[in-house]
Amino acid sequence: MLSAFSILFITIAILVLISWIFKWAGVTVQISTDKGVETKTILAVGIFDLFKAPMQGFIDRAEIIVFILSLGAFINVVVASQALEGFSQLIVSKMKGKEIWAIVSLMIFFGICGTAEGMAEESLGFYMICIPLMIAAGFDKFTGLLIVLVGAGTGVLALTVNPFLISIAVDSLNKAGKITNTGDGLVWRLVSFIVLMSISITMVVLYKNNPAKSIVFKTLEEDKEFFLSNSTEKIEMNLRRKLTISIFGAAFLIMIFYLVGWDSILGNKNSEILANFVKVHIPYLTGTDDGFGHGGLESVAAIFLISSILLAIVNSLGEEKFIKEFMAGACDLLGVCLVLAVAAGITWILKVTRMQELFVAGLQSSIGAIKSPILILLVMFLLFILLSFLIPSSSGFAGAVFPLLIGVVLKQQDVLASGSITAFSFASGLVNLITPTSGVVMGVIAITRIDYGKFVKGISPFVAVLSVSSLTLLLIGGAIGGTIAYIIITHSNDIQIKMINNDFNIGNKTKLKFWILYFF
Repeated sequence: MLSAFSILFITIAILVLISWIFKWAGVTVQISTDKGVETKTILAVGIFDLFKAPMQGFIDRAEIIVFILSLGAFINVVVASQALEGFSQLIVSKMKGKEIWAIVSLMIFFGICGTAEGMAEESLGFYMICIPLMIAAGFDKFTGLLIVLVGAGTGVLALTVNPFLISIAVDSLNKAGKITNTGDGLVWRLVSFIVLMSISITMVVLYKNNPAKSIVFKTLEEDKEFFLSNSTEKIEMNLRRKLTISIFGAAFLIMIFYLVGWDSILGNKNSEILANFVKVHIPYLTGTDDGFGHGGLESVAAIFLISSILLAIVNSLGEEKFIKEFMAGACDLLGVCLVLAVAAGITWILKVTRMQELFVAGLQSSIGAIKSPILILLVMFLLFILLSFLIPSSSGFAGAVFPLLIGVVLKQQDVLASGSITAFSFASGLVNLITPTSGVVMGVIAITRIDYGKFVKGISPFVAVLSVSSLTLLLIGGAIGGTIAYIIITHSNDIQIKMINNDFNIGNKTKLKFWILYFF
């Protein structure tokens, strides 16, 4: 099975070949210049450009790559403290004899990790905690598998702020102009997360309550002997680990609030004013940062670096061990960064050959010809599912495909910018719950000692229900989306509801101010 890196690199090679075919065929494209629209021929690139493309892609995506490396390093420092394992064990011990609530609590925990930081490979260590718990409670090992895989997987599917997808997709779209930000669609993504997590938890509980549905019933005694004798050691949730969990949560909350474009949402410049105040009056804090909603990913990377140092102090790691864990975490995600660089290399090849304009024009004439944004989102969702089997890396996919969607998204960007990201999140998340090209899925079946055929049989009902549910949420979001609404109580004591092109006044005597984020 080819890796995402290989698939993307082969794609670049194919594009190099196509550039020569198009050049020989005399294919032309319409390009907007300062002089107006001009007709240009496709340019051909050579063998050297095939190998130069990933390097150029690395440069073009330097900001997001630095962010990913810093985040990976931070997560590894958290993992090294064993705070996450200790926290999950604490949940388990508190729910002793009430395993159904343990299932609910653990799935919510894994779901939050998935939606906030894209928990994937790091979830593999939790199977040896959840599976023995479920077997000891009288359930099967597949229940333990579902708690982690479906819990974290649903979180990744119903992302809210997952930087490995959201930030990359937003960055890719914005290469053609500032058309969206991380906060766009946040409310509807949060609603989707709550709905889909509720569905997933309900299905796992129903599976647990019906032993007749077990796909591993024949190996139950063997599983008891293996997993209960290999149970994970007890990890004490001491003060250091509690502080670690607090810093872990605080870092992601700061990231969320930092990346959301508050000024554009609230219709003021308070964040910008505050940032300028800090630069002038508290320059020893920062003299360069543009403030919440205005800074880039390099600033968030700095936040995770600061958080990592705080964790090192809290856990008394010492300089040598801290650097070791920090570097190891960055190394763990270097592969993701290289995949992202190769994906960006595709964009570079398309740009320098002028084929990007050709493909964008093709998408505009096909998908773009559809007038309804809801139907466009449906087509995108189905297309993303097919492509996700070929490119299981969500970050690599986002970097390669989203630059091509600019023309379609600009058609109705208030719906399609965030809507296309949500469609991709749903599609990629569903595929990565079941595809054999996913390293996580292959790792899970190895740890749980379930063959892939049985795994597919067991997970298929969950994927089917989540597919229907996520598609429904996507279409509902497309139908009601596209409006920034915020309510301001004016000095005349009237409530004024401001929308993109319309104002409505409702008489009221209350002096309050609140707002509603992008609904989709």
